[in-house]
Amino acid sequence: MQLLPILLIAVILAADAGLSFFKDPLIHSHGITATAVILPMLIILLVQWIVTKASLRRLKAGKSLRPIITVERMSNTARILLLLLHAASVLGLDWLNVVRSMIGDVILLDELLTMLPALGCIFGTWWLQYPMEQRVREALIIRRLDEGRPIYPMPSRQRYVWRQAQLQLFLLLVPILIIVGLSEIIDDLVVMYIHEDRAELVGQLATLAAGITVFLFAPLLMKWLLSTVRMASGELRDDLMEICRRHRVRVRELLVWKTDGTMINAAVMGLIGPLRFVLITDALLESMKSDEVRAVMAHEIGHVRRHHMPWLVASLIAILLLTDYAIIAPLIWLQPDLLAESTSGAKWIDLSLSVVILIILAAGFGWVSRRFERQADTFAAQHLSGMGQIAPGAEPEVITPDAVGSIRSALNSICRLNSINLRRRSWRHGSIAWRMEYLDSIVGRPIRALPIDRQIRRIKLATSICLISIVGYESYRYWTYDPGEERSSVITHELQHMTNTPIPSAEP
Repeated sequence: MQLLPILLIAVILAADAGLSFFKDPLIHSHGITATAVILPMLIILLVQWIVTKASLRRLKAGKSLRPIITVERMSNTARILLLLLHAASVLGLDWLNVVRSMIGDVILLDELLTMLPALGCIFGTWWLQYPMEQRVREALIIRRLDEGRPIYPMPSRQRYVWRQAQLQLFLLLVPILIIVGLSEIIDDLVVMYIHEDRAELVGQLATLAAGITVFLFAPLLMKWLLSTVRMASGELRDDLMEICRRHRVRVRELLVWKTDGTMINAAVMGLIGPLRFVLITDALLESMKSDEVRAVMAHEIGHVRRHHMPWLVASLIAILLLTDYAIIAPLIWLQPDLLAESTSGAKWIDLSLSVVILIILAAGFGWVSRRFERQADTFAAQHLSGMGQIAPGAEPEVITPDAVGSIRSALNSICRLNSINLRRRSWRHGSIAWRMEYLDSIVGRPIRALPIDRQIRRIKLATSICLISIVGYESYRYWTYDPGEERSSVITHELQHMTNTPIPSAEP
C-alpha cells in the first residue's frame, strides 16, 4: 500500500484544482456532510471487526489456516474502500470546502483535517488486525526456536499500529505534506512580493526547488521518524561497506531499523552520497545467513549504481505525458471546447479520462519498475560472480551458480520468514518465483552481455526521447503561440483547466 499516502493527498489536490463530481454540493448542511463522510467509514471498520472476530474463532477451532488469509485480505480491502470513500467525500460531498468553511484555508491544517476521518479509520484497520497478528506470532515461537532464530516479544497494540503507520504512511506522507505546506507558503509570498506578470513562473520554480530540496533531505527526516541505530562494527559491516566501495557508491551510514522482528527488508534512502543511508531491518540481520545479507545488500546497491530512482521518476513523467497526449490531444484538437465546458457532463468526461490515464500510468510504471527490480537482481548476481574484481585477461566472466544460489537463498528466506507465497504477485517487484526463474536463466551467461541490461538501456533511451520531444514541442508551441489560435496544446490546456486561469502567451 505504498500508494496510499500519495492517493490521499492527490484527491485533495485535485479538489483544490477545481475537480468535483457535481457542479453544486449535494448536501448543504455541514453536520449532515460530516455524518455522511464518517459513518460509512465506521461501518467498514465494524465489518472488519466482525470478520476478524469470526476468523479468530475459526482459527481457535484449528480447522485450517484460512482465517489468517481472510483477516489480511479484509484489512487490505478495508483500506482500499476507505480510500475510495475519502475520494467520494472530497470530490462528491465537497468535504474539503466544508472543512475550510469552518477553520479557513490555514496552511496544511485544512488538508490534515480533511484527511483525518480516512487516516483515523486506516489506523483502525491495523488496530483491528492486531489480535490475528498476535496469534500468528505466538504460534510461530516453537518454529523459531527449532530453527535457532531470535525470539522477539510481541509489541503492544499501540506500538504495532505505529510500526505499520511508519512503513505504509509516514515514509511518503510526511515529505509530501511538507512540500504541500511549502507550496502554500510560496504562493502567499509570491502574491505579496512578486509582480503579477512573473508571479506564476516564479511560484512554479520556487515550488519545484522546494520539492527537490525536501526529497534530498528526506533521508535525514526518515532517519529520525524510524527507529534506527548505527550498525555495529564487525566483519559483516566491513563486508557490506566493501560492496559500496567496490562499486563506487557513497553512503553516509549503514543503519539498523528496529522493527521488533516484524519486518525483514532492506532499502537505500537518498539520492546523493552525503545524504544516502542503507537501511536493514533487525530481523533480516538476525535471521539470514551472511551470504544472504550480502546478496540483499548487492541488490540494493544495484538500484543506486544503475540510477533506478531518477529514471523511475523520469519514466513516470514520460508515461503520464505520452498517455495524456494520446488520449486528450485528439479531443482537444477535434473538440476544443469539450473539456473546457463547466457543465456536469464535461466534468464526468474529464474524470473518466483521468481514471483511464491513471490506470495506464499504473500499468506502465509497474512494468518499468519490475524490469528495474530484475536488473537489481542481475547486479547482485554480477557482483557475487566477481564483477569488478577479476583481473583483466582472466577467463571470460560469467554468472556463477553459487552467485545465483545465494540470491535464491535470500529470496527464499524472505518468503519463508515473512510468510509470503512464492507466486504472490507484486505490482512493483513481481513475484519471487518470477524473479527466481529469471535468475536461473542467466547462470553461465557473460556478466557484461545480459539481455536485461540492454532492455533497460532501451527503456532509458525511449524515456529520454519522449521527454526531450515533448519539452521541445511545448517550448516551440509556447514561443510561437498566436493569441488568436483556437486550439491549445495538451499541457497548456491541462494547466488552464486545473487553475481556471488563462496562461499568458509570449510576445511574437
